[in-house]
Amino acid sequence: MAAISKRNTQTAKDRSRDAPITPLRRMVIPRPDILHTYLEYKQINQYLEYLVQRYPHFVRMHTLGLTHEKREVRALEINWMNSDNVELSPLIREQSPRSFDIAPNGKSTVPVVHQGEHCRKTVFIEAGTHAREWITISTALNCIYQLTERYTRNIEVLRKLRFIIVPLVNPDGYEYSRTKNAKWRKNRRPHKSSKFVGTDCNRNYDIFWNSGPSKVNRNTYKGECPFSEPETRAMRNMLNRMSSNLLFFLSLHSYGQSIMYPWGYCRDNPLYWRELSSLANSGRSAIKSYNGREYRTGSISCLTKRTIAGSVVDYVYGVLKVPMALVMELPSRELGFQPPVEMISQIGHESWYGIREMCKRSYDLRLQIVRENEPPLPRPPRFEAGNEGVATETLTASTEESTAAGGDCAKSKPKKKRAKRTVRATHDEILRIQKGFKASEPHVLPEGIQALPAGLFPRQLEPRVPPVKRSGLSRDGRGGGDGVILTSHGKPPISSTMPLGVFL
Repeated sequence: MAAISKRNTQTAKDRSRDAPITPLRRMVIPRPDILHTYLEYKQINQYLEYLVQRYPHFVRMHTLGLTHEKREVRALEINWMNSDNVELSPLIREQSPRSFDIAPNGKSTVPVVHQGEHCRKTVFIEAGTHAREWITISTALNCIYQLTERYTRNIEVLRKLRFIIVPLVNPDGYEYSRTKNAKWRKNRRPHKSSKFVGTDCNRNYDIFWNSGPSKVNRNTYKGECPFSEPETRAMRNMLNRMSSNLLFFLSLHSYGQSIMYPWGYCRDNPLYWRELSSLANSGRSAIKSYNGREYRTGSISCLTKRTIAGSVVDYVYGVLKVPMALVMELPSRELGFQPPVEMISQIGHESWYGIREMCKRSYDLRLQIVRENEPPLPRPPRFEAGNEGVATETLTASTEESTAAGGDCAKSKPKKKRAKRTVRATHDEILRIQKGFKASEPHVLPEGIQALPAGLFPRQLEPRVPPVKRSGLSRDGRGGGDGVILTSHGKPPISSTMPLGVFL
């Protein structure tokens, strides 16, 4: 019996040894519905993690930094042409750059900085800078969805360009807007010197940051200094690292229904405004052909009818010298910052048609824009550099804008304000003209015309002719006598003594 049980035990062991080994199953991350609802911050991160798990050969996630409330600002890199993509041929994989680098801390990854022919081929898209603009976050997630889950339909653009998309720059403000105050715009870092909370992240970048007033209690408060906010520092670090690779930068906002190019901080147009206008119009035409929605195009200061200092688009285009940079204001005033959930999918899809067309157009324009030898940046009207390079504000008034709504600012020049002339200046000018007239050869006046002495007007001269008498009613209305026509001051009318040809 002992031998039989031993034989049975060995048989069981052999059977278990010969059985196929079941591989460990990875935890499946559920996919949130990004097309028909506004997601929470955790759900947005969950969707990014889901894509990294599903498409590990060409999708990677990067952490840019932490906010004041310790939330991560994340970016998704979509890089089809990389050496780890198993769907590429072995030859193309050998010629493609690696997929990522290890961050200095050794714990995370950062996008590779390409060299040579792969240099200017990265598109950077950011959204959610302003907390209440929920539709921009959903639209950025729709772009990610189109480039990942529907990559077979967009393979043409994926083979040409690499994408880095930050769907939510301001997670603290977004969560506060979702749960407490739907109209909240800024981030949530409190200011020690006051009771107010928050800074407008789109006024906190270091490009003529000190030009223009800003109050801590306003929605557009620019912060204590450039890059005072953790969100803008996180974006700066990534943008500065990738600046040599960036071809096209796109910032999503709402709800102006317009596509705009720099500058925002002044009324001038950049050197390559025609190329930028062509880029914006390509997106406008694509959206109009898709569903008939009409976008406006023009410069930021032109379409917004004000100057905006310290914006991310001006920083990327003016400081980092990225060839192309635009702001896309999603529709529309009737829908507000948070359109009904039924509109999320429609706005996301129509916006993607325009964004994809602009990405293709930027690739075509990449060789026509050379930023290295541009003239210095134009100065804003309220900015003046100090002796030590410190920005100081002046009292110079900004020029008035003169443009039709929706038109290109380049087609019209701003009006110049007419200088106000004081009474003293006008009087001095008259004396100067009269002295010049006296110094010249004497003019022969017609008989009966009196020349004016210097500094006198016609009504100051003594009458040289008697008052004109006419028959008719007297001034008392009783009739029967000659009345003298007098002015209200008892003097003859001016026309009776004014010589001809007095004004020079």
